[in-house]
Amino acid sequence: MAVYRFRVTFEDNEEVYREIEIKSTQNFEDFHNCIVQSIGFDNQNDASFYTSDDLWRKGDEIGLRPLSEDEVEKLKRRDLPVKKQMNKCKLASMIDDPHQKFVYVYDPKTAWTFMVELVKILLDDPKGTFPKVTKSAGESPKQHINTAVAPPLDDEDFDDDEPHHDDDAYANAHSEDETALLESEEGEEEETEEESQDEEMNDDDAHEENAGDED
Repeated sequence: MAVYRFRVTFEDNEEVYREIEIKSTQNFEDFHNCIVQSIGFDNQNDASFYTSDDLWRKGDEIGLRPLSEDEVEKLKRRDLPVKKQMNKCKLASMIDDPHQKFVYVYDPKTAWTFMVELVKILLDDPKGTFPKVTKSAGESPKQHINTAVAPPLDDEDFDDDEPHHDDDAYANAHSEDETALLESEEGEEEETEEESQDEEMNDDDAHEENAGDED
């Protein structure tokens, strides 16, 4: 019986990794639980290991969630491989290379991806407790990212007493002096219109008087 030392590296940052030792007779579910705990994830989602070549191309899947009988039948009818289950698959059964590689994916929706590589094979330690984290480097990614959302504005945030003018000139007036000037200009325009009307009325009266004198 041997002990495997794996290096688990975060896909987007090689400086973030964990080294984990696990017995060859332990299963992939034990390995999964140790990885999740070491990176601080909640272990509430599905996950899978995939056998991999040196280019990190995925091969056979070893899944956490067991397949139903219907799912197994569908895969068989389509001549597709039925994935192994973590709790029934021992690590030794999937190690074909002294530098065996796996791709570990946590939560299919977000697809957190980690590269898993066998870096050393050790003799069994009867007194040791496995699996265990023997080295931790870098801060693991945050599983849940909190995004601050600005609260909606209420009607109370607006002052109903503020004047509302359709005139562009009022919209551009930024001081009391400018507003007063605009109002005085409007007042002069109104007075001018009234004077014009008075003059027209006087002209009409004069015209009527002249017409009466001619008669």
